[in-house]
This record gives sequence, C-alpha cells and structure tokens, in this order.
Amino acid sequence: MKRFLSVLAIVALVCTMIAPMAVAEEQVTLRVTWWGSQTRHDLTMAAIAKFEEKYPNIKVEPEFTSWDGYWSKLATQVAGGLMPDVIQMDYQYLTQYAQSGVLADLTPYFESGAIDISNVAESVISSGSVGDNIFALSTGTNALATFYRKDVLDKAGVEMPMEPTLEELYAIAATVHEKTGRTQETLVGKDALRNLLRSYGLQLFNDAGDGLGFDDPSYIVKTWQDRLDAVAAGWCLDVGETTATTAFDAMVSDSWATWHWTNELAAYQNGSNCELELACWPVAADSTVSPAYFKPSMFWSVSEDSAVKDAAATFINFFTNDPDCFDIVGIDRAMPISSAMREHIAPTLDETSQKVSAYLDFLGQEGKTSPIMKPDAAASGEVEALLGQYFETVQYGQVDDMTAWAQQFMDEANALLLKAAQPSAE
Repeated sequence: MKRFLSVLAIVALVCTMIAPMAVAEEQVTLRVTWWGSQTRHDLTMAAIAKFEEKYPNIKVEPEFTSWDGYWSKLATQVAGGLMPDVIQMDYQYLTQYAQSGVLADLTPYFESGAIDISNVAESVISSGSVGDNIFALSTGTNALATFYRKDVLDKAGVEMPMEPTLEELYAIAATVHEKTGRTQETLVGKDALRNLLRSYGLQLFNDAGDGLGFDDPSYIVKTWQDRLDAVAAGWCLDVGETTATTAFDAMVSDSWATWHWTNELAAYQNGSNCELELACWPVAADSTVSPAYFKPSMFWSVSEDSAVKDAAATFINFFTNDPDCFDIVGIDRAMPISSAMREHIAPTLDETSQKVSAYLDFLGQEGKTSPIMKPDAAASGEVEALLGQYFETVQYGQVDDMTAWAQQFMDEANALLLKAAQPSAE
C-alpha cells in the first residue's frame, strides 16, 4: 500500500511539473495589424518569421495596409467585434480608443516582466498612458533637437552647450554674427512657445482641449521681444529680409542652426551638404522643468477582448527587447525605446543615425525629459495660424502694448478652442 501511494505521489509530482509546460506550449493564433510602406511590411513579416521560430506555439496572422485605409478598417473591425489582438496605434488616436474601452491595460505585463521595460525611460512609458492606465507602448522615439554647424562655431571661437539656455544661444548667435557675418533666427511660434511653457511646468493647451493651458501673456511676449531685440542687435534678419530660398540653403549660406525632430537630421544634412551636430532645445535660465520629451513614432496596443493577451505581450516584448528582431527591422519604427537595443544596433547604424542614437541616450538619463503632453486640441491648427498673424503685426512694428496684444490673442485662441471642443449640434 505504501508503495502504491509512493507511485501515486511520483505521478502527481510529474504531472505537476509538466502541466505548466503543456499550457505554455498550447497552440494559439495571434492577429497583428499595422500600417506602413512596403518596406515596413517586408521587414515586419521577416521579423514575424523569426518570432514564430522562437515561439513555435504562436501562429501570427498578419494584417497590414497603408495609413490612408488603416483607421477606417480598424474602426470597422471594432464595430464588428473583430479587433485584432495586437494593434499598431498612433498617438493622436490613443485617447479615443482607450476611452472607448477596447484597449487592454498593459501595466500587469510591465509589472510581471512579460514586457520588459527596465531599459526604457519613464517618459516613454508614460506616453502610452490615458488616465491611470497604460494602454500602449511606443515602438520607437523621436525628440526635438537643435541642429547646428560646429564648423561655423569653431570659426567664431565658441562652443554650443549640450543643454543651452536661451540666453546662451542668443549670446552665441551675436558672437557668430560678429565673427562671421552669419545671422540666425530666434525661437518663435507655436513650438517655441510650447517649449518655453513646458520649461515652467505649463502646457500650450489644457487637458480638456477647450482652452489654452496658461493664462499669463508674458510667455508670448518673451518670444516676440527676443526676436525684436535680436533684429535690433543686428544678428537676426528683419521681416522681409532673406538670403536663401530654402531652409537647407540657409544652413549653407547664412544661418548656422535650426530646430527640428531627430528623424529629420539626415534630410537636413543631405539637403544642406553640411555636417550637423545635435543639442537640446534652449530653455530660459530660470526654467524649472526640462521641456524635452520623447515623442512616440507609433505604439503597440493589445485588444481588451483578446483571448490571447499573454501571447500578445510576448509579441510586444519581442519587438521591444529582442536583438534578433532588431537585427531585422533596425530603426524602421524609429530608434528603439530600449537603451540596450539602441546599444545593440549602434554598430550597424550610419554616422547620422549614431548621432541621433547618442542624443536619445543623453535624453534618456534621469531628469532630462518630462512627460509628453496630451495630443493637441482640435483647433490647434487654427490657433497656430492666429499666433502667426499676431506675430506678423508685431514684426512690422504696429503694436505699442505687446502684453495687451498677447492677451487679445489668448482671448481669441480660447474662443476658437472652446468652440471646436463643443459637440456638434447635428
């Protein structure tokens, strides 16, 4: 009898040991959808083949299309209850899909390590959040940067700090003009205003999207006054003055710096045939918060109704942390969010991409970035155009009281934002 019980115990132990293995090897089908060019389709399909080789229990059913037809197709699938398990998501649509309840919270998979985020900056992780949950993980990142010509600065005998203040940037511009005759723009317009506001912990638009995120016109006045002061000092071209026909030409013949997204560096280097270096966007000397942020090129999300969420998490982890994946896809979906994967692909990158990778690694350090703002308000384009009209009046010297003029802009902008945010009467 004792021997029989011993045999049963051994059998039970063996069953206990193999049961999890049996579950792990259960065959599942994972539907994955994305948009992109034919190149992205080809690279993704090759990566999926590698994924299926490493996880033979998971069969991937790919669904892909161009950007133009992607969102109408996805909306139809959601309405019909046929949403794919893994969805390539875009920042401008994330809130809409998350609030409709069709996306799963990824937090449990982060906490369990099923999706490893140990080498991912907190600001990147938070960019996929809506409310208290995280519904998406970025596939790759871009960031705003100052592109500048070091050869011009060397000739003028000055250096660009990695994190310049506005005051330092404008002092460099004055010296460059004195030594080389080159002029330079100041930061002005919607993006410049947003950068200035973020450096004080404020946002251009409020969270509801029905108004501006600040109520003090002095921030707008500063961007305007900086331009007027630079023109008066002679190192910035006045309204109507120009020495080049394109931005690329300007980097050759006149300007020495410009401000853009990191993924545009190659275009500016090739277009100007100039070697460019990267630094952060400048901030005011008394700023309290880093305005820099990582912008997701796109996201991975998981359907809330998916019956294979664990497999979906495995897929996302593969496209986030697996060297075999990045040996295939490279930077097709922008620079990897994992610092380990950026380091892995670095030897394969050309010199321009290596500059971008190094810059993103710098911003990935603690305290170098702050969380991304919510997607722009519905009337963002109208507000930007209106700001340009007000600034033009300032440039032509037709404004006596810039504070009152800035306040008038804010009143009009708030009215535009409120109207656009209200539901249609139809």
